[in-house]
Amino acid sequence: MTSSGTHETGVTVSAAATADLAVLLTTIDEFLRSDCASGALAAFLASRGAQFPGHDASILTDELSFTALSFRNRLAADDADPRQENP
Repeated sequence: MTSSGTHETGVTVSAAATADLAVLLTTIDEFLRSDCASGALAAFLASRGAQFPGHDASILTDELSFTALSFRNRLAADDADPRQENP
């Protein structure tokens, strides 16, 4: 039986890897917002049974964009925090 408390785990990712991931997510975001990909993403989601594939495609693309922004903000915060040590 498990306890009712939550157990959080974390992963440490280097600043360089975080920056690379932010760039990758931004590139994918730009692609998904392009004319050639937006319809294809909706069609893909429809093939997986999405009830509102166009809406779901927009939400997925926005979520990707916000995730990329989050990574960029974390990098900026780490750069601005003088307590961070550089290995």
